[in-house]
Amino acid sequence: MAKARVRDLDGVTRLVERNGRTGAEAERHLSAHLAERTAPSMGDLTPESRLTALWEAYEAHLLEEGRAIRTMERYRYASTYVIKGVGGYKIREASTQRLDAFVKTVKSKHGVSVAKSARVILSGMFGLAVRYGAAASNPVRDVGTIKMESKPARSLSVDELRGVIDALRSSDKVLNAANKVTPKQTISEYCAIADLTDVVIMFAGTGARISEVLGLRWSDIDFDAKTVTISGKVNRMPGGGMIRESFTKTKSGARTLPLPDFALSMLMARRVSAPTNIYDVVFPSTTGLLRDPSAVSKQWRRVRTALKLDWVTSHTFRKTVATLIDEQGLSARVGADQLGHAQISMTQDVYMGRKTVHTEVADALNRIVQ
Repeated sequence: MAKARVRDLDGVTRLVERNGRTGAEAERHLSAHLAERTAPSMGDLTPESRLTALWEAYEAHLLEEGRAIRTMERYRYASTYVIKGVGGYKIREASTQRLDAFVKTVKSKHGVSVAKSARVILSGMFGLAVRYGAAASNPVRDVGTIKMESKPARSLSVDELRGVIDALRSSDKVLNAANKVTPKQTISEYCAIADLTDVVIMFAGTGARISEVLGLRWSDIDFDAKTVTISGKVNRMPGGGMIRESFTKTKSGARTLPLPDFALSMLMARRVSAPTNIYDVVFPSTTGLLRDPSAVSKQWRRVRTALKLDWVTSHTFRKTVATLIDEQGLSARVGADQLGHAQISMTQDVYMGRKTVHTEVADALNRIVQ
């Protein structure tokens, strides 16, 4: 049991306690409760409020909006730098010059990604302050933008894609040296035991994200229509394990895709032999639970290193599908629908059909992979 005395918003100090299976868990439960209990309401914000209080109000606002778990994790991580760097300033003291200097310091000490996230949450915080009268304008508006260096998209060639799938199925190359803990295994043996081959085939057959593939349910597969519906994804709740979210990364991410024959054959064989699981997912863990994308990525890293393809991540298969679609002469509209990307072109958004099942994608992949 973890206990603490807290002064509530009414000014009264009370004893608060929370339980857990371990001391650390009890402390986490207590910390989470206290954060919610003492979070200032929007009406409490004034120009004299500290940025620590503004962040707490903004965090509560994000939770009310139902922001994705991963987004909240990223924002909370970046907020630690914000609180440490400028948290003690009052809202009225946070000038553009001061915040610009802070963001530049974060960039030089902690990298572009952290600095960009810090700028994003500061902008959101002060946007909230403006809406509730605690600030006359948003000082972050004129803070210098943070530019991320874009790496050129690299995809597998047709021969490389075929070679990867063949290796997962039949390579007799030894993955690791034999020892008392781990017996000698070939790449194909390891992939069979780790249930990695079918996952990679699904990557190649759909171009779906790793979280989307691991969140696929048997009810999402239509064997008669030869399609799969991407309707959700798996995610890890901080301190709460894996969950399946019934929404995709973006609105355009919810889509129905055609299945090429090689992916459909894999799914049909899997349907016959796979044991049931409580989540009805196609690719469960060895214990019948939801599979962690991080664990699958770790397994894939071992294999790609053995194949001398260290640059190939699960996302590389998305880029590969997009490249193959383009090389087969299919339109950018088709590629966007396949990958679940939102469009930036008004012409394509307004005048071309959305949510279309492009069977020509499956035909193209069949010609290439088989």
